[in-house]
Amino acid sequence: MAGTVLLTGASGLLGTWLRRSAPRDVELVSMVHRRSVAGDALAADLRDRRAVETAFKAVRPGLVIHAGFARDEASIVDATRHVAEVASDVESGLLLVSSDAVFSGDGRPCAEASPPDPVWDYGRWKAAAEKIVTGCDPGAAIVRPPLIVSLGPEDHICADIRAARASGEPSIWFTDEIRQPAPADELAQAMWTIASLPPSARAGAWHLPGSERLSRFELTTRAVEVLGLDGSSIVGAPTPTQAHRPRDLNLTGERAHRQLGWSPRRVHRPSP
Repeated sequence: MAGTVLLTGASGLLGTWLRRSAPRDVELVSMVHRRSVAGDALAADLRDRRAVETAFKAVRPGLVIHAGFARDEASIVDATRHVAEVASDVESGLLLVSSDAVFSGDGRPCAEASPPDPVWDYGRWKAAAEKIVTGCDPGAAIVRPPLIVSLGPEDHICADIRAARASGEPSIWFTDEIRQPAPADELAQAMWTIASLPPSARAGAWHLPGSERLSRFELTTRAVEVLGLDGSSIVGAPTPTQAHRPRDLNLTGERAHRQLGWSPRRVHRPSP
């Protein structure tokens, strides 16, 4: 896949791995907001449409990978609207990094064609962003990753474990909230493979579930082991009844299995 690719959220966890694994024939232009990255990068607040227009018109990329977000509505919905509309204006292809949280997590298997039914704000905002993208560009790709696992840079689970340990209080992790975590490096490589497909072949939704279904507590227990920390730094507990969160997200990922050979390794475990 030759050409220029503009990557938003380049300083984030996934953005870092996308930068590390970019194909050699790609001219990658990184876009950041507050945090810098090594090398040259464009700085812009995606909530500011004028800033997005200025950046995109300067670069005129063949493809935009929109991985930038923060956990508020404006940084997901408004920012995605600006990215999608301006990408369309400059005739750039678009790959949106969405989330498995667009589904309710009731345990039922969710295929790529399953309609989103989010139960919490983050999922609602991501579902709204998907609608915006497909409305602007029916040929856009929408990738729904699961929990992203990484040790370098460390993911939010590792960061939370260390922060709690430093405070002297154990962190609490839900024993009945099931996820499908996947390694950040393999997710990034799969996204580049999707990006390299012809526009008609990459269009639509892609699910990239991990190879195991683990509770948050099981995943965190593994993280503690691989980090070499004391197991007393974490505590398992059921999800509070008043919490409106996806309890059991179950993505099938048949498209990625079939077309990409998607079969990621187990997280925090040696490959079989």
